[in-house]
Amino acid sequence: MIGIYAHHHGSGHLHRCREIQRELRAMGHDAEILSTADGDVPLPDDAGWPPRELRSARAMTAGGTLHYAPYGVPALQERFAAIAAWIAQHRPRAFYVDVSNEVAAFVRLMGIPVIVHAMPGYRGDAPHQLAYTQAEAIIAAWPDWVEVPQHLRAHADRLHAVGGISRLRPRAGVSRDPHHVVVMAGKGGSTWEPEDWAAVERALPEYRFTFLGGDNHVDDPTELLQSAGIAVTAGGQNSVADLAATDTPAIVLPQPRPFTEQKLGARALDGLATVRNTFPRIDEWRDLLQRRSTNWTRWQTDGAARRAAEVIARVADNPGQLATCVITLADANRADHLTHQVNLMPMGVDHVTVALDDADVLAKAVPKSHVVDGPRNLAAARNLGARTAIARGADVLIFLDADCLASDDLVPRYLAALKQRPDAVAAGPVTYMKQGELRVTDPDPHPARPNPAPGELVDADNYNLFWSLSFALTADTWARIEGDFGGFDPTFEGYGGEDTDFARELQRHRIPLVWVGGAHAYHQWHPVSSPPYEHAADIVVNANRFYDKWGEFPMEGWLDAFEGEGVVAKQSAPERYILRNHELHHPRGK
Repeated sequence: MIGIYAHHHGSGHLHRCREIQRELRAMGHDAEILSTADGDVPLPDDAGWPPRELRSARAMTAGGTLHYAPYGVPALQERFAAIAAWIAQHRPRAFYVDVSNEVAAFVRLMGIPVIVHAMPGYRGDAPHQLAYTQAEAIIAAWPDWVEVPQHLRAHADRLHAVGGISRLRPRAGVSRDPHHVVVMAGKGGSTWEPEDWAAVERALPEYRFTFLGGDNHVDDPTELLQSAGIAVTAGGQNSVADLAATDTPAIVLPQPRPFTEQKLGARALDGLATVRNTFPRIDEWRDLLQRRSTNWTRWQTDGAARRAAEVIARVADNPGQLATCVITLADANRADHLTHQVNLMPMGVDHVTVALDDADVLAKAVPKSHVVDGPRNLAAARNLGARTAIARGADVLIFLDADCLASDDLVPRYLAALKQRPDAVAAGPVTYMKQGELRVTDPDPHPARPNPAPGELVDADNYNLFWSLSFALTADTWARIEGDFGGFDPTFEGYGGEDTDFARELQRHRIPLVWVGGAHAYHQWHPVSSPPYEHAADIVVNANRFYDKWGEFPMEGWLDAFEGEGVVAKQSAPERYILRNHELHHPRGK
């Protein structure tokens, strides 16, 4: 069973849901429509409510988190009770909502995978973003060539533009009367008045006008649209889809709707229809009615309802996310930071800690993490972490430095990125926090690393910017890495160089590195020395090892600083760095 919710405003939502329901049933899925507007399962209508005294903005919108949740409306309570009872009885495998952010959130709270319908307009508000974020898939009834609206870009990995969904079935042998004009206002209402059209009719006596809307209603306007020389309509999604299905030349007059949906949606109609945002002047109408060229095939109505049904069916068949494991390296010195990482990790994510030392201390500090006793070598420890996570069933590996905290978006952004680019290594931005700070919001990423917009993926053109603080890849990609070059190179001992070497190996073996917008990690403060004099010996050894392998030195900023302080010296033949005094790690008292 699949549930479908159809909003009651206008008739377009129900018509669209009926088409999708028909396709779902043809695919072997049972589906029922719940609606206050003639659904299979009637829901209580709260028309006329709430009373004016209960219409305060905060009460109506639950402090801006919802669009419509007024106090004291019995029919609203009965409606959600009816939805809950239907879910409890039928245990649906998925639920398609067209449209209501409140219904989507309610159904999702009942543990049902939700698919939501995207509408045009400005919808960056909190309620819409909540619905889009929670949804397993988002269906847009416009063509796949339409630019993704700003408010949907962060959710583009789950957005499916299926084309315009129409219930009309064109008939053969219908010819067009060039002097017949069909005017469709739709049930949502219009700003034009009867006297406006009376003036147009007087000015153009050679045209015959048929008006649909209000009391003048036909169940099936297919023949009228096919026989008309041109149609004048509001800019609703279903009206536009009906024009495209019947290949009817059109003048579209977008009407005032919530979130300016019709006006913004009509921007995509350039070259398909004539669009006017205000009622044209009388002297404009003759020219407008003679504009008959169309290219409605671009609206992709053929098969659109089937494509929408297939999206819903895929969610019903497999709603779960890939098994994910966060991997970190730590010792007792990082136990406090590690507890913050583990306890702030989102639910449903496995966690593996590779203990560089003090495994028993860490096991007590983070009982929610699977602690394994590992080597001191950072490269070998990361390789062990990957093998351990995969052995525990992980499909996706997220490497996170022990000092780093995962934002709420880190895991879903990495999963979304790897869904689109399963062959890649994904890396997100890192924000460094000040002493005493502990947060996973308000990112201020390190300026030396890429920071794409949320949901945006950018292919790296400089692999040297790779950072082992935060990155993710699939278990399959890790298996390829192990087969190609063995993972992180354990011949890099101690501190520095092994992550830059890893990035070079990715590039040499043509494994894409992708910067992931919105996958924010937050680095907790700890004392540092810059350059890190305490690691000078390791850095010199690893820099020389890197040079032998790649023909150039890494960590050049640190090496130059060490050289300036007299800690190291650079030889020219063979080109090499040497440590001048093994005991001199903190010159001039540093």
